[in-house]
Amino acid sequence: MPAFKFVKIGEDIYMCIAAPAQVIEIQDQMAVVDFGGVRQQVKLDLVEDVEEGRYVLVHSGYAIEVMSDEAAKESLEAWDELLKVLDEEDEYQKTN
Repeated sequence: MPAFKFVKIGEDIYMCIAAPAQVIEIQDQMAVVDFGGVRQQVKLDLVEDVEEGRYVLVHSGYAIEVMSDEAAKESLEAWDELLKVLDEEDEYQKTN
């Protein structure tokens, strides 16, 4: 899962949306997070009480929210569904 995804929301209008990631390692105000196998460093300046193993919502290289386990699960399921639809749309556009 990418750290962010540009989603087309209208004619020539794209929106960058935040994505959930699991915190793997913390060092000072930086963390290594995992987006379903893709790891990236993010800044922790905007959140408090982050622990390894927890999920955070990441936008533009910053963790912007520490997520509850339930919220993370729901968000990951929604991301999986969104990515599936976007992949199907890409395939449709390639064949038509």
